Amino acid sequence: MIPHGVRLEQNKSAFLKQGIRSVPEPADAPAPPSFAPLRGEAGAGRILAAAKKAGIDDETDGAPLEKKLAELAERRTALLVACCFDDDPYAASEQAVLREDAEKVAAGLALAAKACRAGETLIAVASKGEARRLAAQGVGVPAAAVGKRYPAGFLLMKKLRRGGKTAAFVGAQACAALADAVRDGRPQSETVVTVAGDGAGACGNYRVRIGMPVEAVLKAAGADGRAEFAAVGPAMTGRSVRDLTMPVTAAARCVVVMKKAPVQRTFPCVRCGRCARACPVGVVPWLVHRELEGGSPDPLLLFHVGECLGCRGCAAVCPSGIELAAEVKRAAALKEGGRAG
Repeated sequence: MIPHGVRLEQNKSAFLKQGIRSVPEPADAPAPPSFAPLRGEAGAGRILAAAKKAGIDDETDGAPLEKKLAELAERRTALLVACCFDDDPYAASEQAVLREDAEKVAAGLALAAKACRAGETLIAVASKGEARRLAAQGVGVPAAAVGKRYPAGFLLMKKLRRGGKTAAFVGAQACAALADAVRDGRPQSETVVTVAGDGAGACGNYRVRIGMPVEAVLKAAGADGRAEFAAVGPAMTGRSVRDLTMPVTAAARCVVVMKKAPVQRTFPCVRCGRCARACPVGVVPWLVHRELEGGSPDPLLLFHVGECLGCRGCAAVCPSGIELAAEVKRAAALKEGGRAG
């Protein structure tokens, strides 16, 4: 997890212009086993079976796609949305996958919707310009731009669910993998991750064999061997790693490497209110901090702490460097009667 205080100002457009590069595999790497593609009209059951056989995990939440779609069917999901944007200051992998093959993503979305019996589909993109780009390709699926406010995915989903409509996200890469599984009998053996940070010599989007060590990805991106910090996952909510032999998973999405480890400096709260404005669910983190700091917090003043998304937007904007997200989590445990620890 990248702590607050790191200025996340990467230029995603440069990553996208380069296209997706591949991380070289060892010469003796075995080819992924294929299976028989589906012939004729595929029903929900056969699509779910193909997703399971292909071993597809949804990169947006790490869930097995077959189980996720089955659960969405049980919840009678009406709208299935392909997540083709990256709600993160660094990552651009979802957008890159859409740009590489929008038709495949749309085809996989249609199959996923059929599997979970969703009557409507939508492609969520990063901007209005991206929506126009998609429309020009004629994929036949409407697009919605998520906007620039973080967490954009939550805010879009909140808007789509107005009026009681059930809606859910499925990853762009999971959609593409499902299309490959159904049409070509291909398992999910690769994932696309963004490599970013000042410790990488060639930042950009990379296609990586699932299970390959993180250090191989960093080597392909020209990472400085003396870099002090690496994190896997979205920069806002990912986690720092010390063991670079850990394998890349479908949910990796982003690897950030930095020459110097970020230094956490904490100062007294100035009650500027930035954290409250950043929170999408109405938590007032500075007030939570004040209550916990006093030693005898009043549960009645811990507004909405149980609704925290864990997006860490409050910590990212705090000028005092307070880990407000952790304090809100602690307050939620306290309010529920658990240990505040």
